[in-house]
Amino acid sequence: MGHPEAAEIVVSAYCAAAEGKADVSTPSALFLRGLAGTDTSFKIKGAVLDTLKVAGFRLRSYGSRTTDTTSAYLCVLDSETGQPLGLVSEAWLHRLRTATTGLVACRTLLTQEKKRLALIGTGRIAEEFVRVCPQILPQVDIVLTSRSVERAQATATRWQSFASNPLSAAPIRDALAGADVVVTLSDAAEVLFSASDLTPHALVCAMGGRYEFDRDVLDTASTFVVDEMDFVCASGSASYWIRSGQLVRNDLESRLDATIGEILLGRKSIEKNKRTLAIIQGMAVCDLAFAKIVLDRASQEAGPRSLKRT
Repeated sequence: MGHPEAAEIVVSAYCAAAEGKADVSTPSALFLRGLAGTDTSFKIKGAVLDTLKVAGFRLRSYGSRTTDTTSAYLCVLDSETGQPLGLVSEAWLHRLRTATTGLVACRTLLTQEKKRLALIGTGRIAEEFVRVCPQILPQVDIVLTSRSVERAQATATRWQSFASNPLSAAPIRDALAGADVVVTLSDAAEVLFSASDLTPHALVCAMGGRYEFDRDVLDTASTFVVDEMDFVCASGSASYWIRSGQLVRNDLESRLDATIGEILLGRKSIEKNKRTLAIIQGMAVCDLAFAKIVLDRASQEAGPRSLKRT
């Protein structure tokens, strides 16, 4: 699956959700403990996509006893008959989906001039973001940053071999000082920056699973965008604001200007040269679209006879 194609899949899924042709589960995520006495836990997200006639459930496991290659699967079913169509490993697919959704959001909310992008994170999804970036945002210079500037510098050096966009490293505050775009893809559970560290016109695309900044970033934003409100309230920075009493869900809903799907469809527009906060936590609809296409291609390559034996 090529990167430009991945972007098209994400755009189609976002638009389908905005048109009412796709939906996510209620609740948007279900959490379950693992074996008593261990740190294993599970998270399940469901979605249905009418345009592809499929439903699905994404199962993710966490803990010291889980492995990267066996911790995430998507079960795909016929959305009319309920017949299982396949089980897709998401060890690689999730990284591609996450990076692509963030880049599609940034492209949608940015003007076309050359930009400076601060990327907070040095993990595998951040690496995928750097790999996909030239296909979606070829005009940006990337400044890599993290809680450890030494780690950011070492990672930037390691990634130079495949980074097509100009890539450098800097401490968090230095990286943000001149950044037009700030993308958070870290595993932090602490405040990494405040609203005063951002430029007045910055686009903040928040994708971390725990929290990386407080509600002051929301308070100073002229525009607030999400991919899907339920999951934004269940994971990431906004869920932390709710749990810590900084706000309640109604505060978020009253501030919301648009979903990314509504903007892609042209149903809503935003002012692009003012501070914007986009919280993109990941819609299971996008995971489901990727998984269905992977299954279709696997079926074509295997052929009817081989697939039946499997």
